[in-house]
This record gives sequence, structure tokens and C-alpha cells, in this order.
Amino acid sequence: SSGINAEYGQQFLFEENNAQRMQKEIQTLEKTIKLNEAMHQRKINDRKRILDRFTWLIREKEAECEVLDCELKELAVSLVERQQIQEACVADLVPAADQRMKDIVARRKLVDLAKSQSQEVATLRAEVERLRMKTFPALVQNS
Repeated sequence: SSGINAEYGQQFLFEENNAQRMQKEIQTLEKTIKLNEAMHQRKINDRKRILDRFTWLIREKEAECEVLDCELKELAVSLVERQQIQEACVADLVPAADQRMKDIVARRKLVDLAKSQSQEVATLRAEVERLRMKTFPALVQNS
């Protein structure tokens, strides 16, 4: 009879010890879950801050592009005005016999000016694209 009681006592102690162990494991898992939730929330907040920063940078680059587009339009208008002035000057200053030669020279100068301004416009566009690629490489559209 004492053997049965000892066996019963051991099993009781084992079950009680097992229950305590499981309770500690549950507490540990609950703490782990709370820590993981806190870390997840922190990561979400960090990602939101990064997204806000990129949104702000996009607006900045768009504003820069608008400024460059306005400069490009002004350069185009300036080119047309210079061509008209050049044509008017050539027409007023050149005698009829030399008109053809002067027209050729004026045209050559205008073509050179147009090429240099065209190259400047291309350089500005390339710079805009380079800035876009540098800041937002994943957002650049392939065209």
C-alpha cells in the first residue's frame, strides 16, 4: 500500500512539475509574442517614415523638373528670337550682291548656335534623368 502511495505521489509531483513547466513556457511564448508585435510595429513606423521621406524627395525632384522644363522653353524662345534678330541684321546690313554669302554665313552661325543650344538642352535632360535615377532608381519608367 505504501508503494502505491509513493507511486501516486511521484506521478502527482510529475504532473504538478509538468504543469508548472508548461505555465512557464506559455508565459515565455506570450512575452515573445508581445516583443515580436512591438518590433513589427516599430518596423511599420520606420517604413512609413521612409515612405514619407521618398514622397517628399519625389515632390522635390518634380519641382526641379518643372524648373528645368521652364528653362528649356525659355531657351527655345530665345533661340527663335536670336534667329529673327540675326536675319533682320543680315538683311539690313548686306548689299544685294553679297546677300547670298551673308545668308550662308548667318545660317551657318545659326545652325551652330542651334546645335550648341540643342546640346545644352540634351545635357540638361540627361542631368534631370541622372538625378531621377540617382534618387529613385526603382521608380524610373523604361521608355
